[in-house]
Amino acid sequence: MKKSLVAISFLTFASAALISCSKSGDDGANISKPLTVIGQAISSDTLPMKDASGNAIPLKGTMLSGKTYHIMANVSVNAGDTLYLQPGVTVLVHGNGKQGSSPMFLVNGTIISDGTKEKPNTFTVFETASTPKSNSTYLSDVANDPAYKGYWSGFQGTPTCNLMAFRWTHIEYTGGPYGSNATLFSADPGDPTPTIYMNVNPSSPYGKLIVEDSWLFGSLDDCIGKCQHVYVSLMRNTLNKLGGTGGEGINLKNDCYGDMAYNFCYGVATNGLKTAGIDGSSTVVNIYNNTLVNCGFRQKKATRNGSINTETNAGGFIYNNIIVNCKQGLRISYLSEKGRPSDTLNTSYGNSLTYIGTSAKDVTGNNPLMIYIEPKQFTKKQPYDINGYVNGLDSSNGTNLGSNVIDTAKYNPVFRNYDAVANAKGTAYLYSVIPAGADFHLSSNSPALSQGVFKGGSGLNAMPAKAKATLLTKYGFPMTVLSNTGGTDAALITPPNKDMGAFPSDGSGNQHTY
Repeated sequence: MKKSLVAISFLTFASAALISCSKSGDDGANISKPLTVIGQAISSDTLPMKDASGNAIPLKGTMLSGKTYHIMANVSVNAGDTLYLQPGVTVLVHGNGKQGSSPMFLVNGTIISDGTKEKPNTFTVFETASTPKSNSTYLSDVANDPAYKGYWSGFQGTPTCNLMAFRWTHIEYTGGPYGSNATLFSADPGDPTPTIYMNVNPSSPYGKLIVEDSWLFGSLDDCIGKCQHVYVSLMRNTLNKLGGTGGEGINLKNDCYGDMAYNFCYGVATNGLKTAGIDGSSTVVNIYNNTLVNCGFRQKKATRNGSINTETNAGGFIYNNIIVNCKQGLRISYLSEKGRPSDTLNTSYGNSLTYIGTSAKDVTGNNPLMIYIEPKQFTKKQPYDINGYVNGLDSSNGTNLGSNVIDTAKYNPVFRNYDAVANAKGTAYLYSVIPAGADFHLSSNSPALSQGVFKGGSGLNAMPAKAKATLLTKYGFPMTVLSNTGGTDAALITPPNKDMGAFPSDGSGNQHTY
């Protein structure tokens, strides 16, 4: 009941805010929309506030546009309560990456950061001499780069957390260690926290995790990490410098359904995008129109990928992606970290481009630094894929025994202002700094133009179907588990585009500039 009341309360306020876009008299002038307020305005700029006994008062109500708030210690949102941020809010977290002094948002209820393109919101560290921020000189210096220091502990949802929504929001410098509350998250004190974590009680309705048009920068380990029993819409985000020596950009675990699309991943330690369920329970997430560059090289463990990875009973439609200078291309896993395969029945994939800009070998002199498809996994080159892989015969367990034919002159996506060839040479493929002015839209001669599946397309552009895949048929592409109504749902689930990648030529995808 409390969850329903939260949703109804928010929608009531949101509807009231939208009514006001009307004309004044007959002069045609538009009256600007008033900002949404949920509950009471939070006027104190130093949080958490304390009661008479010195105990932290949980947060609820509205953080106000134009204000800067300072977070001095852990803050919490009670079950049934909502913390709402108007557009243009700055939150500075006073943390240092040490246990007990790296504050977290402990979310038992709902948090909504409602930034806009014109007025984004920001959660970042309060910068001091001992907690400096990163800059463009830290190209690949993991040991010293402040991006990987984990100054504060992100947004940790307990089993009663029913909604986290971040729109046009910067979230930076997370990954601080869990403290005494680690057991709430099946972790140990001292373990690094993910930037955003939701694990909703499986006996409750699905939680909602919505991250749209946001910037996720600097984390010690997983960014959106190990979420379970949630519906997701993860759309048009930039994920950069995530994971020090390991960690994924997005890592969805058991019982997750939804879409992640038009995300741009650059310099992520392991995979940019990953899904992995558990035996006996599914995760089905569509992964389409993403662009991934320079991912996978800080992870040294075996049986790990470097771009898009599905494992352990996970599936979905995986189409229209561009992978450039990553450790490996798309991986539909037979052997994962835990030795469990992907759900190949409920997986459909193709129409993606993978580019490798160097034929260099690793320190053994035997293995290429980058490959299109990992050997002995389920992944095969599909008819409308663009990469240098030759399918071989299947092994007895159904994995592919093909070969990688490295040709650095082919398959270049030809970005508008980013040289994929030059940025593969020497050690440039290890760099995690997005060059200033880089533009990952496709040039007019790109082979990725008009090569994607899309609604109404035919031939190579036809939307895929797999009649015997019951979960793919049930949930669709894109899914309808979340609506495009905004408020407590997704604001915009962008469908697949005729162009590959996160930045299609019609301008409908990722809106960020660099």
